[in-house]
Amino acid sequence: MSKITVSDQAQEYFKKIIASQKMPGLAIRLTATNPGTPGVQCGILYCPKEYITPADEHFQMQDFEIVIDSSVIPYLDESVIDLSKDENGEDLLTFHAPNLNKQDLPEDASLFTRIQRFIDTTVSPSLASHGGAVTLDSVTEDGIVKVKFQGGCLGCSMVGLTLKDGIQTQLNQAFPGMIKDVIDVTEHVVTDETYG
Repeated sequence: MSKITVSDQAQEYFKKIIASQKMPGLAIRLTATNPGTPGVQCGILYCPKEYITPADEHFQMQDFEIVIDSSVIPYLDESVIDLSKDENGEDLLTFHAPNLNKQDLPEDASLFTRIQRFIDTTVSPSLASHGGAVTLDSVTEDGIVKVKFQGGCLGCSMVGLTLKDGIQTQLNQAFPGMIKDVIDVTEHVVTDETYG
């Protein structure tokens, strides 16, 4: 079982802000974006009850619940949330996640392998809702990532937007300073599976 520690002061703080929202069943969601990459980040969000999913793990606190998507639990396990005061006497909420930089690949894994894992676990699943997918073709020494689209993305008129505003943005966040460009090397053919 994963462990999340929230100090009494932080729990009181959360109870007050939840009460002020006047939304029955409102929970606190802990998040980790870009896990397993150099660009990993954690966060604390409100979570209305309709956005709590079967994939969430639940942690009962004083009069409220914390939820975390089970896919990021390894990165947020043993997290500690506390409330103190800053130098101006203002409330300062701290979120310490000691496993946030946990690597699920060997330390000597190549950039190609790391990007491949990120594409497989983060990028392709988001394209699956349109029947599409993307695979990593190659990564050059100077940081040019070459990808190939599949399924519903083949011949799609939005593939350029998906490439630059979606995939390249995600890769730049996950691998800051390591990606020079992302290029589509797919031979696009419109098929019955093409999205849009």
